[in-house]
Amino acid sequence: MTQSTDTGIEQIEPTTPASAASTGLSAVKRDWMIFALIVLLGWSLPLMAGGFYLYLGLTIAIYAMASLGLQLMVGLAGQLSLGHAAFVGIGAYTTVILEKQAGFAFVPAALCAMLLAGLMGLLMAQLIRLSGVYFKIATFGFGVIVYQIISNTTWLTGGHVGIRGIPAISIFGWAVTSRTDLFILEMSMFTIVYALLLRLCHGRIGRAFAAIGQNESAACSIGIPTDAYRMAVITIGCAVAGLAGSLLPHLMRFLSPESFGWHESLVLLIMITVGGLGSLPGAIIGTLVVIVVPEYLRELAQYKMFVYGLLLVMCMMFLPNGLAGLIQTVADRVSRLRRRKP
Repeated sequence: MTQSTDTGIEQIEPTTPASAASTGLSAVKRDWMIFALIVLLGWSLPLMAGGFYLYLGLTIAIYAMASLGLQLMVGLAGQLSLGHAAFVGIGAYTTVILEKQAGFAFVPAALCAMLLAGLMGLLMAQLIRLSGVYFKIATFGFGVIVYQIISNTTWLTGGHVGIRGIPAISIFGWAVTSRTDLFILEMSMFTIVYALLLRLCHGRIGRAFAAIGQNESAACSIGIPTDAYRMAVITIGCAVAGLAGSLLPHLMRFLSPESFGWHESLVLLIMITVGGLGSLPGAIIGTLVVIVVPEYLRELAQYKMFVYGLLLVMCMMFLPNGLAGLIQTVADRVSRLRRRKP
């Protein structure tokens, strides 16, 4: 039985509503349980380990936030962006410039960074009029344009010389003066972003994004305004990247264009692919792997991109659903074995 709605998102009514509802509810509960586990481990392990592991936790929190935004665009809605690092850069430079030159506090500067990155994402979203591979190439070009602007406006961004003397963060009288303080701030922002995106994915808008990612023509045929939703998901993903970027200079204590080139966009894509396309936990797992593994292979630092490429190829060949898919498969098999036991 079908029902027509103005958006066309929920037109098909299941023949067994009770069982379908219970299945959907269990999936929602499962995702929120995974969220609780990730947040618990993310908060506790770096703080307990301290030292170098706290620094790793700081780095992972920033890039996991950016990966979540990219996962929403690529893994859920199928809008591949080859210049996502540019929006992290927009967030980073906007925050630092407003703090250093305009005297903004961190919170309003970060909000402006997120807004500007979202607006630039909306500008890039106008490229959806290009079909197929042309849109993907155009997103790469957009990232190159942003990189060149950052590199050549030396009067504002310092160009390749970069920006030093990053101001300390102060939030309503709370001075962020240590790595522990910065970790608390980053994890708080990460937790909020993750929760909001998870809620979005399980809502009507998230189901529309997923429908577009699975089959855009079919989504359009049932009344979903695909162009509007595609522009919306690109804007949201870029805004999240900008928010992540607002934290990066306060961790690195230095800002230069090299952190936001095409290779960084590739690394972000590898993160969500290794972790599992379409899975928010997968974006976090992929970020963890891509950041942690090179730290234990420092002797092979010059081969880092080779290792990233190898990871990507191996996952595409043997783990098309990424590490998150592998974990889910193992968990399902264990669950079935337990049910079979007398």
